[in-house]
Amino acid sequence: MKHMNARTNLKDVRWIGFDYGQCLMDSSRRKIEYWMAVVFIDLEKERPGIIDEKVKLYKELMDKYGSYPRLQEKGRDEIHSLILEDDSCLIRKYYDSELKFLKPAEGVVDALKYLKKLGKEISIVTDMGSGYALEVIKNFLNTYDLRGFFTDIISPAGAIRQDGSLDEYYKGSNKEDGSIFDRLSEELKNKGINPSQAAIIGDHPIKDVYQSKKRGFITIHYTPKKRETTEADYTITHFSQLKDIF
Repeated sequence: MKHMNARTNLKDVRWIGFDYGQCLMDSSRRKIEYWMAVVFIDLEKERPGIIDEKVKLYKELMDKYGSYPRLQEKGRDEIHSLILEDDSCLIRKYYDSELKFLKPAEGVVDALKYLKKLGKEISIVTDMGSGYALEVIKNFLNTYDLRGFFTDIISPAGAIRQDGSLDEYYKGSNKEDGSIFDRLSEELKNKGINPSQAAIIGDHPIKDVYQSKKRGFITIHYTPKKRETTEADYTITHFSQLKDIF
């Protein structure tokens, strides 16, 4: 772990926002070929070659967006239309099987328990923008008994509050231009929490680190592959290191 430009005692932090994508979620077990086979196996007899066709399409989308997390955040509409043919049964099968390939990042559950024990309020701040994406996040959290750690799930589609209701306060905002952090800053201030008392934990050096730091948040760059950014206040390579910060 490397500390950089630390501006405050993190013991005073009251609120913490976790990115979802490649932060809370470990997708290293994801195998595109097996995933497409699970989804399209029943259609293979009627449409021979459909599995290979869908694998090719999926890989083309991966190339277009550059990474799995970015495809999940920005390309879900294309996944639905090009790969899943806007078929509700295939879409449901796709997301049901997705859960089998995903798991919580190593050390994150213990870290969440530790932060809750300290009395920190924790939420998710994601750039996954569709309403269906929110359902995916909820299913993932419920599958691994993580939902109780998070007060809100904040996204460009709105915020799912602790009672399960959808608040459209964040609708249309995003990390890319930082507008989601502008709205977050205002909401936290209304609760008596300044950005200097709030931390954002994420893997993306621009969307998670730069844009939130620009708004006064404390920034913690999570980079298991040790790709550090000088913009972050703190850098961690494993979630167990949060115990050394807070």
